[in-house]
Parts: sequence; structure tokens; C-alpha cells
Amino acid sequence: MKFVTPTKIAGLALAAALMATASQAADKIVLKYADQFPLTHTGSKLSAQPFKKMIEERSNGAIEVQLYPAEQLAKAAGLLDAVKNRVADIAMVGVVYVTDKMPLTSAVELPGLFTDGVEGSAAFTKLAQNDLLNTEYLRNGVRPLFTMVTPPYQLMFAKKTEVNDISDLAGVKLRAAGATGELIAKALGAVPVRVPASDLYLALDRGTVDGAIYNPPSLFAYKIEEVLSAITTNASLGTVAFAAFVNEDVWKGLPEDARKMISEVSQEIGTNMAAKFAAATGGAYKKLDAAGIKLIELTPEVQAQFTEKLQAVEANWISQMESRGLDGKATLDAYKAYLAE
Repeated sequence: MKFVTPTKIAGLALAAALMATASQAADKIVLKYADQFPLTHTGSKLSAQPFKKMIEERSNGAIEVQLYPAEQLAKAAGLLDAVKNRVADIAMVGVVYVTDKMPLTSAVELPGLFTDGVEGSAAFTKLAQNDLLNTEYLRNGVRPLFTMVTPPYQLMFAKKTEVNDISDLAGVKLRAAGATGELIAKALGAVPVRVPASDLYLALDRGTVDGAIYNPPSLFAYKIEEVLSAITTNASLGTVAFAAFVNEDVWKGLPEDARKMISEVSQEIGTNMAAKFAAATGGAYKKLDAAGIKLIELTPEVQAQFTEKLQAVEANWISQMESRGLDGKATLDAYKAYLAE
């Protein structure tokens, strides 16, 4: 198949450097793909890297995907703006960083909705492609290529080694991701602190936070395991949603056969990413155990305490959406329906 350049860049050299889509070669498309993950991160290994490989192979080199990992083009919180403004053509965006622009998407991050990250991701994909496509994504000038949610987040600590009662978390400073993470931490009696994953090592080491609500497979890219004392294995403290967005103008400028191929690859990436990320969780626990980090299995009694307190998070989230004139309940009900399929 033969592709043509989707856009022509004119104007100043600076503008040309920022508007990232078009290749100078007439028969080649160059797409800049940005994310927050180091190349050693599970997220990069399961998304950006295979996306590049598959796109370039299936296009026989007619499309080149240039990777900009580890916040090279924009900080995690700025990746959506980067793809909107065409600093990047595609960006893997953590929803926790853009709840001001995509508030309803954060429904998928609420606690207790699922225990299987594969099922959660499949339901998120349906929600994104159907219910939220116009209201959250195209309105922002972007289109989702693939989506995923991480397996349920866990508690991890720098010094604490036991959680025998929910009261053990009273006043504990926990790194929480985004508005939903803050609701979860507060519901448990902890004090939420916003810290980017890339800064979590220092925050734990210096005592800025006592622990974190985070997912096990992602620890190792930032060497966070070096400053941990313990981690839970069976909590269900919400999740973090990610979506790979392409700039809508860039998408429309691509040839139809290119869009078809990219869509097929994206579907494969999304499915495989969720499954492999879930599998990586078990491997992460083995590595943490071998490193001498205590694995805390919450008792049924403590889990029941968590469940009771976390029920308020859903109601609070719906109330927050209503205060912004948004029907959060309808979005959440739609997500639950997809989960039940």
C-alpha cells in the first residue's frame, strides 16, 4: 500500500518543529508518539514500543513512528495539550492528569468496580468509543486509538508493615493520583498528597509521603521498590485509566487505508496491553517478595471496612459531576453495563 503525507507544514521553523505530523518525504508519514513512561516501564513495553513496531512493519516502512518517552515532549499533565496542539501526533494520556478536561472518563477509576483489569479495559474501550467519543474526546480535538485501565491499585508503605484495621491508616500521608485517588485516600482516613509517579521515589525516601496508592508493575521503572517496606496484595483501591489519543486533524488527514491499519493495530495493542499488564502484577509480587518487601494480605474484616468506607466515593464522584452540570450517574451506569456484558 502507498501512503501520502497527511499535512503540509508551512511557516516559521519553530512552528514546523512543533507541528509534528508531516514528513518531508512525499511518500512517507512520520508520526510523533509521546508518553510519560521510561522505555523500561511496563506501560512503554506494552504500548508505545509494540505500536511503533507493528505500524512500521505493516506499512512496509511507509509510516514511521517516532517515540518520545519519559516526558520528553511534555510532562504527564501536559500530554493531552501536546497532542491537541500537535506538538505530538499521538500521546498516551493518564486520565488522572486531565480530569478538568475529561471529567466523565474518571468514572472508570472508581474503586470496587472490577477485579480483572482485562474486563475493566474492555469496558472502558466501549465507553470511550461510544458514550464519551463526542462529549469528552472529539470536543478536545482528539480521538482515542486504544485504552486501558490498570489492575486495581494497592497500598504501599515506606515504613509501615501491617494493616490490621482501617484505623491504622488514619493520618497516613498517601500519594494519590488525581481527584478520584484523593477521594479514595480520604475515605480510608488517610491524607492524600499529589505526587507524580516519577517523583514518588524521592517523596517516599524523604518522608514527604508515608506511602502510596499505586500499582505494582509500575514500581520498578522508577526503582520505587528500593524505598518500600510493605505492599498490600488484595486491596481494590481504584485504578488509573490511560488512553492513546491521536490529534483529530492529523487523523482526518491520513489516507483511508492508513487509518484502517492503525485502527486494527490499536485494537490489538489495547487487548494485549490489558492482558499482559494484568499478568505482570503477579510477577511484580514475586520480585517484591524476593527483595524482602512484606506482602500484606488484608483480612476479610479489613476488606469489609474498606468496602464500607469506599462506598461513599462513588456518591461523592457523582455529586462532583452534577456540580459541573454533568450526568455522572449515566456514565457510571453505562460503564457498569459494559462490565456486566
